[in-house]
Amino acid sequence: MSVVDHGRSHVVALEKAFSVLELFGPEAPELRITDIAQMAGMNRSSAQRMVHTLVETELLRRDERTATLTLSHRVADLAHTYLTSNNLIEFVMSSLVDLNAVTGLSCDLWLMDKDDVITLARVPSPAASMTIAPTGQRLPMTASAPGRALLGLMSGAQREAYIQRAVKNGNLSVAAAANMEKLVKQELPQGFAFDAGVKSANQSMLAVAFRNVAGEPLAAISIAGSSSDPDKLNALAQHLSRAVDHISELRITPGTRPFFFEPKADAPLSMNDGENDPLFVTSIAKGIHLLRFFKPSTPELTLTELHRLSGFPIPTVQRLTDTLIAIGYLQKNERRRTFQLSVRSLDLLFKFQMSNSLLKMLWPRLIRLREECGLRCSFCILDGTEIVHLLHVQSRPHPSFRTAYAGRRLPSLSSSGGRAILSYLDEPEIDMILNDSIIEMATPHTIADKAVILEEIKGARQRGYAFTDRQSIHDEVNVAAAILDSNRRPLGAIVVSAPVKNWSIERLDRVVAPLLLSHARSGGFRGD
Repeated sequence: MSVVDHGRSHVVALEKAFSVLELFGPEAPELRITDIAQMAGMNRSSAQRMVHTLVETELLRRDERTATLTLSHRVADLAHTYLTSNNLIEFVMSSLVDLNAVTGLSCDLWLMDKDDVITLARVPSPAASMTIAPTGQRLPMTASAPGRALLGLMSGAQREAYIQRAVKNGNLSVAAAANMEKLVKQELPQGFAFDAGVKSANQSMLAVAFRNVAGEPLAAISIAGSSSDPDKLNALAQHLSRAVDHISELRITPGTRPFFFEPKADAPLSMNDGENDPLFVTSIAKGIHLLRFFKPSTPELTLTELHRLSGFPIPTVQRLTDTLIAIGYLQKNERRRTFQLSVRSLDLLFKFQMSNSLLKMLWPRLIRLREECGLRCSFCILDGTEIVHLLHVQSRPHPSFRTAYAGRRLPSLSSSGGRAILSYLDEPEIDMILNDSIIEMATPHTIADKAVILEEIKGARQRGYAFTDRQSIHDEVNVAAAILDSNRRPLGAIVVSAPVKNWSIERLDRVVAPLLLSHARSGGFRGD
């Protein structure tokens, strides 16, 4: 870990805390304090205070039995706000779904982020997705088809400046830079960039980039799958180019837009100030607390708004925002003088998903289930009185149907996933959640009577799966089945969601429930 000295205007402890979080990932899913101290180059006492604060702020989870630390599902909160409020995804998703249906290949949306490209949206294919591949994957800008497609849209001077910066930063050798420039120029006439075996020996990728309304390179679309006959590449490229032409006609202005879900009051944010806790680092907690005010309904906030919401003095807010911008988790719109989450908010979610053994085991089951029923399939866990979605696979062929990005929260009592999980809990646990839950009328169909909900939970226990009909989302019907560990305790639930205009509870019961149970009950699960 290296933390740049930015002077007194930045909160160094906050920088170090996020560097600690970034140590976790597929290669290091579990760490101990001694590991963190060694990897981060800090003494054990400092590492202990850092870890303690991150556990108290719920970004790390400690296994009390083994003393190991892992990323918590709460890292999905920021990513959910970023994905939900990003208007680019809203414009592009339908084209990705159509392209996936036509080609049968995985289709991704890539955004440029400094020296990388990163996936913002992904519609996976069954053949290429048996290994978990959520959004947030990064590839080198200068060594990937999406990156080269974006470089190809730059002017010669812009591209040369970009490549020279990569050389200066040590991300590209002089020889590799020359080869890269040559390859980009070779690919320009054919209209797409191509990588053979970009993900594995058996896969290839084609990518085409597009511009925003101002004519600047904005993003790239790719299709990836098993290596194809060269004669088929041009046909695939034509499908890809048509999709990109359609997107370009939309004249997209990049930015955020508020997203208002069904009525649900946001819980007031309270900060653990660590009073009388000698291990607690308050400056870290303040930075994390500030980030949590960015929500789908308020994706952009001014300095004054952050001051009002947090209660922190304006100089404190200024130092915190400066620090979060420097480490890449916030960005500032200079014209509107607002702050918003940056694409880097996806990194911790990606690390969490890629390092969680349960999620990795569930991913191919969700893919197969989506292929069997064509509907959106997701996985959720119980968190207090709510469920939190941690995986989702986009529905097909319903390109306009909503997605449940990781981090989406819904009341457990009003969701099929929540009811499926509750049906396997002991009676005292169910009673506690019933008592603690405040039911809001998210839709005209929401059931507010807890006695009726308890009967629904008991019915789910007898059937082995739960239904909801427009309970928390006004245009959805859902069916869910719990995933159980070896002790028959629920680890979470697989949820299948369908648009009410095409589906009913009766049809879900007849067509989808048997498929759902075959995947939920096939075993092999354990708690992570």
